[in-house]
Amino acid sequence: MGTAALTDKTYITLARIGRSRGVEGEFYIWPLAEDRTRFNRLKNVYLVSGDRRQGGIVESFAEISGKAVIKIAGIDSPEEARRWANGYLEIDVADRVELPEGQYFQDDLIGLNVVSEFGEILGKIEKVLENPANDIYLCRMPDGRSVLIPAVENVIAKIDIAGGKMIVLPMPGLFDDPDDDGRN
Repeated sequence: MGTAALTDKTYITLARIGRSRGVEGEFYIWPLAEDRTRFNRLKNVYLVSGDRRQGGIVESFAEISGKAVIKIAGIDSPEEARRWANGYLEIDVADRVELPEGQYFQDDLIGLNVVSEFGEILGKIEKVLENPANDIYLCRMPDGRSVLIPAVENVIAKIDIAGGKMIVLPMPGLFDDPDDDGRN
């Protein structure tokens, strides 16, 4: 189950902005999506850092030594690029690519209710952790505990973005209270 269903959001975060590169205002970005080829097709983006937001046009995108580098029109010096370090690169939700069935954008998963196959609400997805084998969903339970749910078919029965829920087939012990020894 890949992550990368539209929501009512206005902007979508595509990458974290890193340090400046070179003398022409380029900077490194850390894409939040698996498919980096979409950066080659980007035209209009927004740079966001703190309370600052600035629209821009992508002049170029490249992978240099395995690192993603982007150049935005109007940012022409390392000093200007540094102003956006640790910020984010966003696009309008209308410019979002369509994903294949079974793949989801991380921001669509965050906030979903986690529900058992029997309808019991187990918690909410707070974060998506990317791992080489499969993603892991951090679920916050009503009692405040966190549970890590592997994004694999034998655990995730269904993801219903429109319905606001993820139906899971809990593995034994996954949602059990570690302080409950079963002797009540």
